[in-house]
Amino acid sequence: MRRLLIIISLTLVTFLAKSQKIEYFNDLMSDMYNFAIYEPAGYDPVNSTDMPVVMFLHGRSMSIGLDGYRYGTIESIKKEFDILKGQPALVVEPNAKGGEGWGSVKLHKVYEFLKAHYAFDHNKFYVIGMSMGGWGTLNYVNKYPDEVAACVGICGGCDAKSPCGLNKVPTWIIHAADDETTDVACSDRVVEAMKACGSTNLLKYSRLESGGHSLINYFQIHSLYEWLFKHNRTNRRFDTSIDFVNNHDYPRYWSGGKGPSVYITASELAKIQARTPRQQGSAPIASNSGTNSSNNGNSPSTSKPTTNNTSSSSNTSSSNKPSTSNTSSPSKPATTAKPVATVKPANSSTAKPNTVTVKPVSSSDKGIYIVKQGDTLKKIAKKHKIKYKKLLQINHFTKDKKIKPGDKIKVA
Repeated sequence: MRRLLIIISLTLVTFLAKSQKIEYFNDLMSDMYNFAIYEPAGYDPVNSTDMPVVMFLHGRSMSIGLDGYRYGTIESIKKEFDILKGQPALVVEPNAKGGEGWGSVKLHKVYEFLKAHYAFDHNKFYVIGMSMGGWGTLNYVNKYPDEVAACVGICGGCDAKSPCGLNKVPTWIIHAADDETTDVACSDRVVEAMKACGSTNLLKYSRLESGGHSLINYFQIHSLYEWLFKHNRTNRRFDTSIDFVNNHDYPRYWSGGKGPSVYITASELAKIQARTPRQQGSAPIASNSGTNSSNNGNSPSTSKPTTNNTSSSSNTSSSNKPSTSNTSSPSKPATTAKPVATVKPANSSTAKPNTVTVKPVSSSDKGIYIVKQGDTLKKIAKKHKIKYKKLLQINHFTKDKKIKPGDKIKVA
């Protein structure tokens, strides 16, 4: 009987490994944010070119000691809410560290990594976020409008004075008038600035009377994702058939479990970087298995292109592979990636001590001040001849914001 239970357990583990899973990329690539990727059951990282992608950006409170993975799309899936309801999708969640904020260029490197090493429908890439993530969403889409099919920015704003890029993308902005953390005026300004850019037929602004700054339930609503998936990058129109703000559902359906969590190591990263997903419209690449699971010991050869020239496989789609990612050839040993001894969750008891290393400000950090011992926000404002309220506004800070040495503060 015991042997039978062991066999059943092993069979179940094998089934889960081949179904949905969550991969965590922590401290492996210095030129981009840490991030997590949710892969639905049946996903093939080489051949699933019809898969949509949702990028979720968390708020500032999730940047401090909580890894960013505490609410949002992946968390809703982990809670077994069937938010996708029969429409499988990849979900990528970058993780900004405390005081770091969202940088559009650095976020784009995460997207380029995904584009180079995971198969998905490039015409169905969506960005959503709340609070700091709402700012990050609108900033990112404004800078890269030609790559985004639709976006939802909640309780945020946009740093651009003329966010005309947003006018090109179906954009849904949501903000509550009683928000005491991020003033609703931040979203009001974005909407007025978009009107100054021209037609806003791709914009919807839901200015709520109440709700405060806690609107995370929207990420548990199936109809939000249903609205996103109605849009395609090649067909620019705003779908009006779904109103997830006024007519929403909070699903409580079992989705089959979250699947295993996989913390990617340097050697597993090398396998992922070695594969080249097929392009949309091309013939499927032959594989010995339906999916390529980087955590179950499969050889990366099951997901390589059919060409025998493996030394050049990392260059066969140079238009998609980011120049910032590791350019090591698949034939090189895995140690060419950034070495790590053991990749553990950030809340591990063996985490590094709380020390601060202040790096010099580079030429690319103009307008950024690095907090020193004894600094306060008012002292920083006075030193850089900027009004205190203006300093809070451009950094999306509240009056009770606490800073520490090493934090980066916008001063221009």
